[in-house]
Amino acid sequence: MFDWLRKTSDSAQSERWIALDLETTGLDPTRDRIVEIGAIAIHRGDIVLHDYFHRVLSGSGTISAENRIVHGVTALEQYDGAALADALESLIAWVGDSPFVGFFTEFDVKFLRTAIASQTNKAAAKSFAAHHIDVQRIAPALFPEVKAKSLGEWTKAMKSPIKKQHRALADALATAHLLQRILAKLPPERRTFSELQALEQVGRWS
Repeated sequence: MFDWLRKTSDSAQSERWIALDLETTGLDPTRDRIVEIGAIAIHRGDIVLHDYFHRVLSGSGTISAENRIVHGVTALEQYDGAALADALESLIAWVGDSPFVGFFTEFDVKFLRTAIASQTNKAAAKSFAAHHIDVQRIAPALFPEVKAKSLGEWTKAMKSPIKKQHRALADALATAHLLQRILAKLPPERRTFSELQALEQVGRWS
């Protein structure tokens, strides 16, 4: 039942990577707001359940009924949520210099950098998540037989046990599981962040 938590290999990449996902009020980082941040760490290819980050933000304002249906964040969760500045400060400290892994990563990184710039400065925003990869571009190169596009479709195709969609922490966990499947497809010596970056570039231009 829990084989998705298995070790990929003792010789897998030794760095700590962060699988991250956001829920937002829309698609424009200059106008819309972050509602929820969820992230989980991967150590040497292993999902580490106790090394995670989760915040619902109190300052995301009024959320439309349609938007609330999509991500499921309740008004009570918002009321009890964290201030944006506090959440970002905690996130930056928790992430450290660990690289990011995401599904459509540029979306999350743009939102976070915009938010950080609004709370601190542009230099801090630019340096945040300096290294990141997008598994949405990598997975098709290694699983060409899978015709999935969305994270939900990939989760289903990979038979992931993560059924909940559109909550930030659940989607971060689903992304981490997809990363494990990607790493398992590669020989141990290629399970490095630089190798995944190279595969992402192949996917970008294919």
